[in-house]
Order: sequence, then C-alpha cells, then structure tokens
Amino acid sequence: MSSTVDTNAMTTWQKAEFAIEHSNRVLLYGLPGTGKTYFGLTHGTQGKKSYRLACTEDMSSADLEGFWRREASGSLKWHEGVGIRAWREGARLVVDEVNRINGDVESKLMMLLDTEASASWENPDTGEIVKPHKDFSVVATMNGMPEDLAPAVLDRLTVRCAVNTPNPKAIETLPEYLRQLAIAFTAEDAQYRYSLRSFVEFQSMYEKSKNLKACAQVLFPEVHESMIDSLSIVASEAGLL
Repeated sequence: MSSTVDTNAMTTWQKAEFAIEHSNRVLLYGLPGTGKTYFGLTHGTQGKKSYRLACTEDMSSADLEGFWRREASGSLKWHEGVGIRAWREGARLVVDEVNRINGDVESKLMMLLDTEASASWENPDTGEIVKPHKDFSVVATMNGMPEDLAPAVLDRLTVRCAVNTPNPKAIETLPEYLRQLAIAFTAEDAQYRYSLRSFVEFQSMYEKSKNLKACAQVLFPEVHESMIDSLSIVASEAGLL
C-alpha cells in the first residue's frame, strides 16, 4: 500500500496494513476470530521469520527470554525464548492475547517492546549483551479494548488498530465455496457470530468425513439448518456433492 493512499477511503484492514508496513510496534484489537494473529504472522514480513508468543496467566519469563534445559549428555544448555530470538534475528514477534500476560512477565514484555536505542538484555550463559535488530517488529493482538492493558505496556503500543471484520486474506485461505458464508457469519453484526476458526475446522472435518450435515450441526448448532441449505447449494455448484 502506498503512503499516499486516500485515508478517507481506508478500510479497517487497509489501516492495519498501513500500520504494520510503517511501524514496528502495532496493536490489533477487537472481536475474536477475525484473523488478527494470522495477519500479524504473515503480513509485511518481507520473507523474515515470524514467532508467536501465546500469552497465558501461567506463562513465565522463560517464554520470552529463554531457559536452561538438560541435554542428553547431562549438561545444561541455554535455549533462547522467542522474544530474544526475534530480537536477534530481526524477526516479527506476534504477542497473541497480550491482555492475558501476568504481572511477573509484564516487565519483560515492556523490555521487548522498548525502542532499539534503549532496549538490551544480557545472556545469562555467555554474558553477551543482546539488543534488538533494526528490523525487529512486534504485532500485539487482543480481544477487547486497549484500556484493558497495563498503562506502561499500552504506552509502548502507540499504533492501535481496531479490527472487527474478518481479514480478507484469511478468508481467501478457505475453499471458495465457504468464503461468502464465512464473511456473513463472522461479521460484527451477525445475529449468530462465529470465528473464522470455525470455518477452518469445518473444512478439515468435511475433508475427513464428507458429511456436510453432520459438520454443520456440530460447528454451527444455532444456524445449522440454514447453513446446510446454503452449503448444499454452493458445495453442489463446486462439484463437491
């Protein structure tokens, strides 16, 4: 996307694309199941690696920095966590569900989110001082609102994009016969709203079972009858029935 794009015409995901392409610290927030994590892992990486840090209440600093592990030889070896690895490689770090991070790890995350000029970390094994590579970037994702984050974390994520519609590129990964239904049932105003993950799982279950009706009843219980009718038509047109 060009930096001269008409901002009055930007869609939700165009804003997110622009943000990631022009900032190395971005927060994507909003409804669950819209493809935020997939987008963070894949968009604008320019061939560099992406690492996912799935935040939980039980995580520890080892997930970010690293940990000692006993090798088969009996010796201990330091294994770097995804945060420091992404720093070192200039990779993309996707901090998934950042609002679930616990207080013990919060300070470590703040260090990872610091600017290149002020951030550093000492390897406990070698004493090496590691600083973030100039190409290192962070995409944090969360369901809910930015105000749910600790102020110090939020202060480091000044570029924030609300995304409450399904990611078009994630939709494109689905079989063509599922795409329009996925768009309709993942919409923010859908009466019965489902995650994109439900449609990914539907395709997986259908490929294994070839039972359209059973898959719809299991995954879309509130709307399975109308879903079956719609799926039967589009699947038949696609030559799947």
